[in-house]
Amino acid sequence: MHFEIVHTLPADPDTVMRVMLEQAYYEYLQQHHPDVDRIEMLSVEDLGTTVRRRVHYQLKPIIKSVGPKKVPPEAMAWVEESTIDKASRRQTFRNVPVLDWVQARMTNAGTIEFTDAGGGRTKRVLAGELKIKFPLLGAIAERIIYGKAKSLLDGEARLFGDYPKSHG
Repeated sequence: MHFEIVHTLPADPDTVMRVMLEQAYYEYLQQHHPDVDRIEMLSVEDLGTTVRRRVHYQLKPIIKSVGPKKVPPEAMAWVEESTIDKASRRQTFRNVPVLDWVQARMTNAGTIEFTDAGGGRTKRVLAGELKIKFPLLGAIAERIIYGKAKSLLDGEARLFGDYPKSHG
């Protein structure tokens, strides 16, 4: 499934890019985002014109069991591996599921572009592809996961405006 999610963030592009690299931002999201069990910045590596980062996400469980089989909370956990091009304000990402059996069935990658929306705002366009390899239920799982990801991003966009105010 191809997707696109667009938000307007209440800060200029330079501020958005700076905040995305701050450990404290992910700690703030961890404390205030209602849909997550864990968000943690694992690494940031500034390479001059680009930045590589890794962020661990774990959503609150949406499915506790499938029939008699329990679904562990880690089934909705992944590490975002991304590279940010500072000049173009473009990020490429790949979300790698934490559990091997999920990793074997799911791929998710794409881009995020940040453009000046005027008035000290930034337009964020996240576009990508999500594939679930599971007979008959793959397309349904894609829609469920997309919905949960969109909810995560919608919540993050709402919280973004409060973070710079509280952290200067």
